[in-house]
Amino acid sequence: SAHAFSGCSAILVLVLGERVVLAGVGHVRAVLLPEKGAPREILACTGSLEDPSELERVREANGIVSDGLVYSSMEGLDEAARILSARSSFEVLQLEPGSSLDVKQVRTAYRKLALRVHPDKQNDSASDAFRFAFARLESSKEALETMLAQDMESCKQIHKVLSADVHTRAGAAQLLGADPGPVLTDAGIADLEKASRAQLKQLEKMSQVCPEYDQAVAACHEAVATLKRQSAAEALPRYEALLKEGLSATRTLGARDLRWPRPIVMMKPESSCFSMPQGKARLALLCGPTAALSTQKLAETSARLGVRPKACALTWCMEATEASSSSAVCIGLEPAAAEPPLKRARTAGGPEGTVRVRHILFRHPQLRQVDPMARREGAARNVLEAESNALKLLQVLLKDPNQFIKSCRELSDCQTAEQPGQLAGDLGWLARGQQEASFEEVAFGLPVNSIGDLVSTSRGVHIIQRLG
Repeated sequence: SAHAFSGCSAILVLVLGERVVLAGVGHVRAVLLPEKGAPREILACTGSLEDPSELERVREANGIVSDGLVYSSMEGLDEAARILSARSSFEVLQLEPGSSLDVKQVRTAYRKLALRVHPDKQNDSASDAFRFAFARLESSKEALETMLAQDMESCKQIHKVLSADVHTRAGAAQLLGADPGPVLTDAGIADLEKASRAQLKQLEKMSQVCPEYDQAVAACHEAVATLKRQSAAEALPRYEALLKEGLSATRTLGARDLRWPRPIVMMKPESSCFSMPQGKARLALLCGPTAALSTQKLAETSARLGVRPKACALTWCMEATEASSSSAVCIGLEPAAAEPPLKRARTAGGPEGTVRVRHILFRHPQLRQVDPMARREGAARNVLEAESNALKLLQVLLKDPNQFIKSCRELSDCQTAEQPGQLAGDLGWLARGQQEASFEEVAFGLPVNSIGDLVSTSRGVHIIQRLG
């Protein structure tokens, strides 16, 4: 994928008869919010940086956690943090690839570093980090001495592999002795795989003595994957700049640089299931910052907004204010009717199969088609602001529906807002096919005199009230 270094959380829902199956990865939650009864958490995936076991796993994979983000490397670390996040035993001892490598050099490097990181020379507040760092320094020295005794040339070769930046095209090409340009043919891919196998052949003698042997094997495979990945030359710098960005979760989709060759971040889905509730309920699906919202807050929003799932989801996203992006979905669940619903009584004044509605429209600059019924361009700067303005007004109207006419005249960006008297915002009697599907779904599903959910169409964001 061209977005292999991006990272995201995801959740999937399948309805299989009376069973609802969920699977997710990353910072996600699913909460069932019945109309009657207590809320129930259905799924809460691992991935939070507040989980002590996850922080320990990241540390064991030599990852770095700083300011709520996970990194594979970082500049400006103290000596203990540098050692603990080093990619290999060679990097722990600051041995450069291509330099002369022997036992004497290893022991000299060890002595210099041991003087700086010995826990007895640190203050009490830093002693734990330096104790772990000193332990890794000692184990790295012993590992390198064993590797050199086994085979010096293989030791140098695995040093080269473990030091390669296999997630950049230049680093991968240098490791495999290949052209860093795009690989577009089967023959080119075959050459890359052949070069990778040749590298692995040279590492075989290290399989039993090098603690990072599996990591080196993964690095060779990852170098091939990097060069096979297509990316335009002008986009490559922006694409590889993601390698320096941190991630806010320890489980995610994508983020290959944090998953291979070191499993700092994992892509391990978790799943759950439940039976369809007996009564009406809503299912909250939360990704990222919204997953941290309390169950009480979710239930309060659901109760306040009722059968308006989009308004619920948007409210949850707006309440997760600490991040630049968040996502939520609210799904309405209800048992299948044993008998077909009774036909609604026809409302006087309208043709058969029609509904009469009025609306308030919020336009925004991201609309692409010309709207001949537009009253003005709208005050919102983007779709998020338009939805936010609509949501605030919806909450006012649910408390006092009599404010609809006044609010329509003041805020609606549709020409219908200028119609006289009680006709402000009135679209008249509508048959199916006259409006977009999303608009009709809400309009035809509303009881008379009810205000519906927020609706997005090619005209903007609507608040709809059914009149007849």
